[in-house]
Amino acid sequence: MRTQALVIADDPVYLNWLQNAAPGAEFSLARVSDVDDLVDRIHATGRVDVVFFEFSPATAAVRAALVEHLLERVPDIAVAGVGQDGDSATMLAAMRAGARDFFIVQRDDANVAALLSRLLRRSAPGATAGRAQGRVYGVMAALPGESIAFLGEHLALACAERLGKGERVLLLDVAIPAGAASIFLNLNQTYGVLDAINDGNRCDATLVDTAFSRHASGLYVLSLPEDFIGRPHIDGTELMQLLSVLRGLFACTVVAYDGHLGVDALRGLLGLADRSLMLTDQSILRSRHSKYLLRALRLDDCPLDRLGLVVDDYRKRVGLEPQNLSELLDLPVSATLSTQAANRTQAMNQGEPMFVCAPKDEYCAGVRQLAATLQAPRDATTGTSESGGGLLSRLFK
Repeated sequence: MRTQALVIADDPVYLNWLQNAAPGAEFSLARVSDVDDLVDRIHATGRVDVVFFEFSPATAAVRAALVEHLLERVPDIAVAGVGQDGDSATMLAAMRAGARDFFIVQRDDANVAALLSRLLRRSAPGATAGRAQGRVYGVMAALPGESIAFLGEHLALACAERLGKGERVLLLDVAIPAGAASIFLNLNQTYGVLDAINDGNRCDATLVDTAFSRHASGLYVLSLPEDFIGRPHIDGTELMQLLSVLRGLFACTVVAYDGHLGVDALRGLLGLADRSLMLTDQSILRSRHSKYLLRALRLDDCPLDRLGLVVDDYRKRVGLEPQNLSELLDLPVSATLSTQAANRTQAMNQGEPMFVCAPKDEYCAGVRQLAATLQAPRDATTGTSESGGGLLSRLFK
């Protein structure tokens, strides 16, 4: 049975383009005044498998509203945008409204038939039924720093070890310094997290296999461009939408981020993740900023019940013990990680995980145990703490 498609466009060039690019489908052009007119047209046609909407910068808002209203009335119909260029704002308007794909004249000439087939498969009733949703783990710190991506990298690799072959694992690094995850794994990415956010719901297994960077271990990686100066603006809602899509594509996703992302985005990430980790060390600076960030999150009613504390680069007898930090930050200790500084620097510089270049370092065993703890069923155990004076009273005055 041939695919029946309706094209909502002001310019008939889109109808001609689609007919020539996908001769196996039947396309008809329609100019409608509102959603009632469109629904009537769909019913009068008898069967419509997909509706294409012309999007341009000038018409994006009107067309987006029409898409939203159509999906409210006919939620199971496949919807796609079509346009003359890949203007990101226009594409994003279409995706936010509910379009499942966006076809671009000239760029997609040779791929329209394949893209249309994929669109129909993804939109078919029951296409996502029974699909297991992957787990998401967050690694965050109050202040930017290379330790966030470093822990995220090793945690993702440790999770992949436990899941075994055939299970996809993703490291999504939006922390600063930009691109740290890709640098530490010696990856020259051409498609990063900002691209994936812009693509929105367009992310699927095909895009993952063709565009996402992949380490020799099998780990997929999305990070910020390493040449980005400062911090790019990342919309928290768009990031959540991307993660919702990625949960259906990966058995496990580790998200690395820092407190400068903003409270709204942090609230979303902490709410979406199955478990999250607050990374700090024994320094008074990072510990204080961890306290301030947690206070802001609690005042914003952010869910912290799945958040645990990780004390990085632990050293004995420096004054701030993990259990003291646990009590004073009001978080249970999930892990205390020790390492040889030279091994960590060597791993970063060589572009190799510590599991490869320094497998006997304490950090490796600590992260593997942390992965086992995260993937195990939650229990009610919390860290106990003892308060103290001196440096502690100065830190949390």
